[in-house]
Amino acid sequence: MKLKIPPALLLVICVFSMWGIAKISDGKHINFEYQKEVSRLLFGIGVAIGIIALYAFRKAQTTVDPTHPDKASKLVIVSIYKITRNPMYLGMLFLLVGFFIRLGNFYTLPIVALYVWYITTFQIKPEEEVLSELFGNEYINYCKKVRRWI
Repeated sequence: MKLKIPPALLLVICVFSMWGIAKISDGKHINFEYQKEVSRLLFGIGVAIGIIALYAFRKAQTTVDPTHPDKASKLVIVSIYKITRNPMYLGMLFLLVGFFIRLGNFYTLPIVALYVWYITTFQIKPEEEVLSELFGNEYINYCKKVRRWI
């Protein structure tokens, strides 16, 4: 698997890109009551999803390294993995949406969309190929039951 940008680094790049866009643009802003609270809630949900996902991997005693899905020793299909096949990336998406809400700048929204496209194209789909080879029908059946994102 030729990973272009590791997911954690991609998240950092997206956050700094959004911040930079918000600082230099005089874009259309959204402001609403409880905006900070909503952004914190989304951020908290993203962190919680990530922790739950990591815990499930640790409990299964398999790798959490997204750069080497070929080293997975077990297929994790319990806990939050019954709802989404990619909770770690979903958690990162919640973080970005929370940051978008906090910034309140519509010009930062394309970065969120770019994250979804990039992580799906260059991380998730290649991971799916590797996991299909590793776990065969078990993974294919899992994919039929559980959606990629939500």
